[in-house]
Amino acid sequence: MSFPEHITKISLPEIFIGLASAQTIYCLALIIYRLYISPLSHFPGPKLAAATLWYEFYFDFVKRGRFAWEIKRMHQVYGPVVRINPFELHVSDPDFYDTLYLGRRDKLKWSTDMMPSPGALFTTVEHELHRRRRAPLAPFFSAAAIRRFDAGIRGKVEGLSRRLDEYRRGGRVVNLGDAMTAMTTDIITQYSFGFSYNFLEAEGFNPDWSAVMKSCTEQSLLNKQMPWLMAQVGKIPVCWLVWIKPEMADFMRFRADVAQSVQRVLSGRGKGNEDSGHATIFHSLLASDLPASEMSPKRLQGEGEALVGAGAVTTAHYLTTTIYHILANPPVLQKLQQEMKSAMPDRSTLPPYHELSQLPYLAAVALEGFRISHGVIARLTRIAPDAVLQVAGYTIPAGTPVGMSSWLTHLNPDLFPLPDTFRPERWLEPGAEQLKRYLVNFTKGSRVCLGKELAKAEIVYVLALVAGRWNSAEGRVMELWGTERADVDIGHDFFNPYPRMGSCGVRVVMSGD
Repeated sequence: MSFPEHITKISLPEIFIGLASAQTIYCLALIIYRLYISPLSHFPGPKLAAATLWYEFYFDFVKRGRFAWEIKRMHQVYGPVVRINPFELHVSDPDFYDTLYLGRRDKLKWSTDMMPSPGALFTTVEHELHRRRRAPLAPFFSAAAIRRFDAGIRGKVEGLSRRLDEYRRGGRVVNLGDAMTAMTTDIITQYSFGFSYNFLEAEGFNPDWSAVMKSCTEQSLLNKQMPWLMAQVGKIPVCWLVWIKPEMADFMRFRADVAQSVQRVLSGRGKGNEDSGHATIFHSLLASDLPASEMSPKRLQGEGEALVGAGAVTTAHYLTTTIYHILANPPVLQKLQQEMKSAMPDRSTLPPYHELSQLPYLAAVALEGFRISHGVIARLTRIAPDAVLQVAGYTIPAGTPVGMSSWLTHLNPDLFPLPDTFRPERWLEPGAEQLKRYLVNFTKGSRVCLGKELAKAEIVYVLALVAGRWNSAEGRVMELWGTERADVDIGHDFFNPYPRMGSCGVRVVMSGD
């Protein structure tokens, strides 16, 4: 086969020019489509954001997790419904939350690519598949199952208290973030896998683990934009990764341990978790009616890793943030002390969960902690595949990705006057029950946080110790040390919330008998 002479004489530069021209024409056509023809073209928002994902990339990667604040600015300029990228809308209307998250909802695959846990609940896109995958795990994290694990939770909480006492006697400063992350990690690994890392016993509560959790969540922003990059990183030998970033050693050991736990259960050698009253999460999955395709080691490992990340980081952030606000507001601490003095007359004995959870002011403090710590700060995008949604005079076509953010609801001054003020009393005032529907730290619907009952138990026990033991009428005191409000306020959205760069975290010192 021969080609015409004029074709065979095309030079290499001419080929490059032709390809570049074709690429330019394609990009221009794509931008014109996105701005003027797309079903989302009539929604308000910055034209640059509608034209390209590079707009979000700039705020999330270059500015390090600041796109959430740009979205907030968009709402201030354009109203309650904005187009934040070429294919996604964002809504800031608290009354729309139930409409968006209740019912049959899919996830946006582009947003689930941020987490390197293929096959996990969090990264499952389709509603029906998510429902099937969640079914065998839901009983494992039910309120009844958590009650059976009560001794395990109390044991770790008491372990935390004992370590803090050691710091008190030594006059040492405690980084609360590291301490709380150590405790929540020990609890979720013990509960889910039947083994604990005992980070509570490590020097300084193993601060490298907190650092690597932060690094991994920040990396998620790049994973979403460039999912192929994570695949390439996965090919790098582990020894090289650890050499480049020594703190990755704990994370790689964690992944290896989860993989080994999966293999032990699959081979029939793994034992159940006696403290929880039932087997590990992997036993629960294997005993379910899920098909064999759902039981691959890779999927089970991804599920385990995702559970630990969710169970450790968000609860630790909640506890660190809420304890800061308790200590920074003496009237709140005093009221809590008065209540705990009656509920916990012997400071050495922690009352049972069912008693503590009935204390009105402790419950109000816990609710205010949920509001001001927000849970996951990242927008949670959902797709109503078969439903047309109505909000603020706009009609959203079926199949459109739409997101909302917990912090914009929790800091809404129309719902919560003085939203930046930690004021538990708002939950004891008339109308507080109706206000609870706007607390969305655990989100809602079929994808509501799987571990919320476990988190609530950890939270109630630790907050009880803040006033009942760590700050008591007998003279024992926990005080903030070298910590400002900016060390706890959210400064970056790495899916999980983090304070300003350079912050040393929330630090305390303990004194007294």
